[in-house]
Formats: sequence, structure tokens, C-alpha cells
Amino acid sequence: MPSCSPLRYAHSEGLTSLCYDDKGKYILTCGSDGDVRIWEGAEDDDAISHGTGDKAFCVAYKNDRFYIATDANTVQAYTFPGGSPDGILARFTAPANHICINQMGTTLVAGSSDFTIKLVDISSGDTKKFEGHEAPVLSVALDPKEEFLASSSCDGSVVIWRVENKEKVKKFQILPKVGDISLTKGLCRLCWEKNGQFLYVPLENEIQIYDRNSWSTTGSIQDSQFSGVYSVLDLSPDGTHLAAGCYDGHILIFDLKTKTCVDRFKHESGLSIMSLSWNPSNQTEIAFCDREGQLGLLSEINLKGGNQPAKEQRVKETLGIFEDDDDDAELVQASDEPSKEQIFYEDSNDSTPASVLKPLDDDLASEDGEAPPVIPVQTRIIERPGFVPTPPQGAFQPGSTPKHLSSRFMMWNAVGIIKQFNTEEEESIDIEFHNTAIHHAMHLTNSAGYTMGDVSTEAVVLASPGEDSDPSKLTCMHFGSWDNSKEWTIPMDDGEAIEALAIGEDWIAVATSGRLIRIFSLGGIQRDIFSIPGPVVCLSAHTNQLLIAYHRGMGLPGDQCLGVHLMTVEGATQINHQPLPLSHKSSLAWMGFSAEGTPFYMDSSGIVRMCNRRFGMSWVQVANTKSHTKGKSDNYWIVSVHENPQQLRCIPCKGARFPPVLPRPAVGILPFQVPLCQMNTEKSQYEEVFHRTQLLSSHLQFWNTIGYEYDTSIASELAKPSQEALMKLFALSARSDREFRALEVCEMMSEPHTLQLAIKYACRLKYMQLAERISEVVQRKSAEQAEEVEEEEEEVVHRVQRVHNHQNHVQEDEEMEEEDVEVDQENAETNSAGGPLLNLKAKSKNEVLSQSYGSSGRSNPFKVLTPQKPEPTKGTQVFDGMSKKKQTSPGQVMLKNTRPVKAVKRTPQSQGKITSVKSTNEEDKQEESQRKSKSAFDLWFEETKSQLMEELPEADEESLVQTAAERFRKIPKEERQVGV
Repeated sequence: MPSCSPLRYAHSEGLTSLCYDDKGKYILTCGSDGDVRIWEGAEDDDAISHGTGDKAFCVAYKNDRFYIATDANTVQAYTFPGGSPDGILARFTAPANHICINQMGTTLVAGSSDFTIKLVDISSGDTKKFEGHEAPVLSVALDPKEEFLASSSCDGSVVIWRVENKEKVKKFQILPKVGDISLTKGLCRLCWEKNGQFLYVPLENEIQIYDRNSWSTTGSIQDSQFSGVYSVLDLSPDGTHLAAGCYDGHILIFDLKTKTCVDRFKHESGLSIMSLSWNPSNQTEIAFCDREGQLGLLSEINLKGGNQPAKEQRVKETLGIFEDDDDDAELVQASDEPSKEQIFYEDSNDSTPASVLKPLDDDLASEDGEAPPVIPVQTRIIERPGFVPTPPQGAFQPGSTPKHLSSRFMMWNAVGIIKQFNTEEEESIDIEFHNTAIHHAMHLTNSAGYTMGDVSTEAVVLASPGEDSDPSKLTCMHFGSWDNSKEWTIPMDDGEAIEALAIGEDWIAVATSGRLIRIFSLGGIQRDIFSIPGPVVCLSAHTNQLLIAYHRGMGLPGDQCLGVHLMTVEGATQINHQPLPLSHKSSLAWMGFSAEGTPFYMDSSGIVRMCNRRFGMSWVQVANTKSHTKGKSDNYWIVSVHENPQQLRCIPCKGARFPPVLPRPAVGILPFQVPLCQMNTEKSQYEEVFHRTQLLSSHLQFWNTIGYEYDTSIASELAKPSQEALMKLFALSARSDREFRALEVCEMMSEPHTLQLAIKYACRLKYMQLAERISEVVQRKSAEQAEEVEEEEEEVVHRVQRVHNHQNHVQEDEEMEEEDVEVDQENAETNSAGGPLLNLKAKSKNEVLSQSYGSSGRSNPFKVLTPQKPEPTKGTQVFDGMSKKKQTSPGQVMLKNTRPVKAVKRTPQSQGKITSVKSTNEEDKQEESQRKSKSAFDLWFEETKSQLMEELPEADEESLVQTAAERFRKIPKEERQVGV
């Protein structure tokens, strides 16, 4: 019989629950007084106590957190041992009676008095609800393989559920029916075998065993000396023994191999055992609580069968086995468990081991003349844990909350919000816009079962995953269309379901279960289709950019292996199927673009990363949302990202990963921060400001390279913080006698006036050598800029010569075109006699060039030709103000912006797009190269051309340009930029 520590008061009378921590050092108890107490052993006189409510029904511990089911009808997580609230995992309409957690600590199951069971993914918050019981749930037990879920209820049933689809696999009506958990004698706390092959169900007088393959009874466990009600079960850490707490105060220890009782304990007052738990680090220790809330600890439990039958005891005493230790060792070899000293003979066909001592039962049975039963030798199979692949995360919509919620956000972005309500009363969708000037709010009935959506300034797109009978559908409400037909729907093919979608500038991208990306126009035209290497995770779009995240393979244990592909709808690829970096044991939580068009994403660890286009399209961390949270389970839910001003717009979620729909959550702003080393030092702070400013202003260069213009004044404003940080870093390095470091800082300065200030500062500190080296840097950068200017001037001269030659050819072609026009007019007069006809004639290329560079009438061969502004054609006035961006060399100031583009136009109407001025009439490469913006030489030449013609009246156009270029080179550099 095990020894029991003195019982001590833990909680008030009623239902009491307990568990051990993972290391077996602490015991956690909860009871009807609503407190949770943490005991360092049963003899701890100063237990830590935390109040959780008026009543606490069950406690479970895993991974430095403990979970409590309280009378608030919730399952709440708390930090250990501090006891701070760490999030609500499940809500019911009645208290939860029992909870259990899987071995990894990633899944929690709770059964409630409202007849329902909920299975919760602790990391993501995804919930599965099991319904079917007709009375309060007594207990729940999750299969170690997480394929099945077993539950018992006051309606007298034990139900086996399939976790994947929540269907009932088997139902056993084997328990007595009661109206409430307080009226039952046995709590029927179910227990699985360690490998999940058998399910143990406590009943009256026995414990039944069910096989998972057939769900039929394979036997039972019972003790001839006990005839009470088994109530609670718990499996030993090694899975070889089963502890059973009974209604009359008994605790029985069973060997699962022999199905016999090896040890027992009887409560001194005969009180019902409400809960018990093995110590995970000590198999001979069990903690228990009784109905009066007393805590007890059993130790020195005999797991080898100390309670032998009387007949065997008399035989052993007769043979004197207990007097000799050597014989005692030999007796152990004759027991049911095979010994290491058993010998197997290879040459013999008989595989029976040759034991040192013959079993005593053979001699006893032979005297009576009956043959002894043949007991087969049992071989223990040692199971070694192998590699368990990490389940891949499912597809999701960035800016949406989980689909299982009755009220959820289908989309929340910079344009508007799409809310879905899925209750018994209604199934509807509400759409509202942040700026009502875009469109008024809309209310739709969700009869089609839409679960995905996106909204832009032009359209709202909805998609349904489809079912067996109904195909998956894509619906677009193009409210920005000028016609009356503003809605269209396209069903997918059979067996193909929509898993993600996104809206771009004038297109829609849809990812399907067939690993296809389908591109539609806003009008419903199927524009393109292509395949991706793995199952899609999410999509995101901005202007003409499409960002795709997908599974590219099997990751390391606990990690997701995701790939990312960044492209434009025209086909240009920026990131070609590269791995997506994620934090350890985390998943992708959000992915999208900033208002300026830079890709960003956040993982479940709260790390925000952005695409660094300046450093090989790499990903760099720019924020850690977890550093701004108060609780361990608090999170931030991203709404939008802006680079100018630097803002990370998020919704704080206390104790959850997703915000509730009601009340409407408030949006907060988090700052960016690059994780440099030693951020508490002044040097690192200046470096962080410089790197962060460089990162968050790189979008200007990207849009400039693909043909968009921007205002140079905006770029100067964005660069000011970085230049100020460099000046402060230079001063700090100089004051610290780090001259070489100070010179490195000067190499990073791009403005001449900042370098001049650095020279003055070095001279004031009497660092003359540093000042000289900075002067050399200034001279080198000036020489490089001068070379660039000379190259540009030579290019201008060649360009003017090409234009002059082209004009001569145009003049020759004009005469031929005029003759063709006269012939056409004669034909038109002839055709008009037959009736009114519409005369259409396509302009030739020469005619287009003539309008661009020549005059409308016959040219004067003695007149110096100058480019004239072409006469607008009817219907083309909308393009009059648009110009192709000037092709400038690096470092040169842009001379002219026809319509300056603001670096950031962050308004809901524009959806964060950069306002662009882009050429729409690009004829061919030769004509493109001839349409160049005016440089400093062009402006100077226009002002002085009349003066040069008076000085050189006989000079032709080519010699006039050459003379002007020679004079322009002699002008000082400062005067050249006066007209710019």
C-alpha cells in the first residue's frame, strides 16, 4: 500500500481539479472557491494563490501557461507562475466542466454544460464546435494522434468524434442518465492509451477497453476486491499503468499488461475522489483531491504487484523465497515481464525462453492432475518518436478574421471594411467605405455563402469556396463602371475552388485549389492564367503588382516552408519564387503592400518585414509588434502600412489574435524600428534613423525606374532625416577620435553642403588630416558629377543632330503626302455623289512624325525650323498634359515635371497609389528616343539662339548647334543651373 501525506485543505467543498506542471515540481489546484493555488509539493505551507472568478471547474497546464474553466463560461489562459490573464480561448453559454490539452500544447479541448464541445488551436485561435450531446458534457479526451475525440455526457452516452469533419463515428449508451453533473456518482473521465490504440472508459465495477480500429470492446479491467464506481482515470507517464479514482474513496493502480491491480489506497474518510494526476517525473507519486477540497499525495507506489493472492503468498513462504535475495532475483525472472537474462537458442525451433527457474504453478497444477495454462511470452515493443511533419497552414485573406466566427471581418484595408454575419437569424454582408465619396455603404444577403472578399476604389469582389452541389463562384460589383450593368459572376470548373483573391488597378487575381492563378479584368474578361508550384497561402495586389505566397515544400519541425513570387500583370518578375523568411515555429499572419507599393508581411511572432529593393530584393525586419504588447497573448492586427509618414496602422487585440466586430475596434499607430545592435547607444540610434529612412524612401527610385515621375522636393524632404542623422553620427565619431569612421560617414553623404559643414566641423576640432581627406572626397564627387554632365552634353548634341536630320527627311516627305491628300479629296468627291459615306484613312507614320516636328503647311526651305507644338486632334485633349519622364543621369536634378507627382498620395480614393504621369502614345523605340525632355543646354540654347543667328547669319543648323555647345562648355557650372 502506498504511503499518503497528511490531507490538507486546498479549496472549499465541491468539484475540485488538479494537475502537475511539465517538470513535476508544482501541483496546480482549483475549486469551487474560484481560486487557483500553486503548491510546491503537498507539504507546501505557503501556496501561491490566484483568483479567477467565483468558481473554477477545471485546470490544465502546458508550456508555461495554465488554463482555467470558470463560471464566466470561458476557458481563460494565465501565465505561470505569475497568474496574469493571457487570453480567452473559448466561450460557452454555460460553464465548461472539463478541459484537456494535447502533448505539444497546441490544441485545447473543452466540454461544457451547454451540451457542446470546442476544439481550439491555441496559436491561431481557430475553433471547431462539436454538437450532438443532449445533456452536460462530463469529460473530453483527445486521441494522441489527434484523429479522434472522445466525450462522455450526462445523457448516458460516450461519443467518438472524427476531428477533421466533426462527424460522429460511434456512440455508446453505457452510462446512467442524470440531469446535471452534480447528481452523478462517476465523472467518467475518459483516458486514451499512450499510442492511441485503446480507449479506457470508467464504469460501475469495471473499466471497459475499446479498440480504435473497430470501436468494439476488447476487454475490461476490474478488481475482485472492489465493487464500487470508477470515476476518474489517469495514465502513467510511461503508459504502462492506469490509476483509477473511485466514488467511495479508493485509488487503484492497474498494470495494463496483466490488467491486474498492483497497488491500492483507501481514503481515510471514504470521500469521493474528484481528480488525480501522476507526477510526470516520478512514476511512484500521485496527487489527488477529494470532494471536500482536500489535497493528498501518494508516494512509494508499488508498480510490480505487491498485493499477491493468498495462495501464492503461502507457496512463497513454504519455499523460503523471501529468505534468500538471490532466489528473489530468480523469481522476478519467472514473472510475466521478460528478463534480460533469458536465453534464446538459435538452433531450436522452439522460441520459448529457457528460464533459470521453473514456474511454481506447473508443479502445483501437476499434483492436481490438471494441465497448467500456457502463458505466451510477452515482448515489449519500444516505440521511438519519429519525424512528425508540421501541418501546413491554410489559405487566408490578409485583413480578414477566421471563417468559423459568426461575425467576422472579410476584409479591412485602406479603402473600406467588409463584415460578414453568419448566425441563425441572418446571413448577410455589410460593406462600408472610409470615404463615403467613393460609394455609399451596402448591405447584401449572403445566400451564395461568400467567405472571401476584397474592396478597392473601383469594385468589390466576393468569392465562395463552393460545396458538393454548388460550384465555387467569383462575383464582382464594379460600381466604378460607367454603364448600367455593374455586376457579373463567373463559376469555377468542377473540382476547382477559390482559395484567395485580390484586386489590382484594373484587374482581379484569383487563386484556386488547382494551383492556378486566374487574372480577370474588372469587366469580367479572362485575361491570363498560370500555375504556381504549391498550394496558395494568400494573395495581395497594388496597382500592377501581384504578390503570391504559397507552400514550396516541407519545413523543419514546427516551421512553415513558404515561397513568394512578386510580379506585374504585364509579366515582369521582380522576385521569382524565392523562400519567404519566417520566425522560428511561426506562420504567415498578414501580407500586403504599403500605400507606396512596397511589399510587407508579418508572421505570427509579430515580426514585420519589408522588401529591400536596394539590397537584392531581400527581406529586412522593420518592426516587432510584440515589443509593444503588455500581455504574452496580446497581439496587433495590421490594417495598413504607410512609408510616408512612417506608420504601421494596427488594431490592438487583448488576449486574442483577431479583433471583434462589435464593438468596433480602434486603430492604433506603431512606429518602425530596424533591429540594429546596441540600440541603447547614441551611435546605434543615429544609424537606425539613417537605415530606416533609406529603406522607407526607396520606393521613389523604384517608381522612377518604371516610368513614373515624382516631385524632387518630396524626395528632399524624405532624405532630410537621414542626412541629419549622418551629420550627428559624423560629429559623434569626430568627438570620439574615430576619424576613419567619420570619413566613412562622409562617404555616405550625398549633399555637397553637408560635406562642407563636415569640413568646417573637422577644422574647428583641429582634425586637419580629416578635413583634407573630406576635401578629397568632395573633389572626387565633383569630378564624377562633371563627367556625368559632359556625357549628358555630348548626348544632347547628338540628339539635336538626329532631330535636324529627321526634320530634313520630314520636309521631303511632306510634299509626297500633300499629293496623296489631293488624290484622296478627289476620290472623296466622287464617292459623295453616291450618298453620304464616312471617309476614314489611317495616318501613316510619316504623317505622325510630320505633325510632331513639322508645320501644318508647306515648309519654307530658307527658314530655320524650330519644333512647334502640334495641333491637338479631336478627342485627344485628355493627353495634352501628359509627358514622358525625362531620362536623366544619376545625381542630376530633374529639370521639368509636367505634372509633379507627390511621393505619397495616401487617400482612400487612390488606395495609396502613387499619382503617375506616364506616356501613353509610345510609337516605337526610335520615336521614343527622339522625344526627350529639355536639359540645361536646351534651355540655354533657346534663349541665345536668336543672338547666335544674328552673329552667324550664314551658319546652317548643325554648325549653329556646334558653336552653341562650345560656348556652353565655357560657362561656369553655377551659371549653367540658373535656368533650371
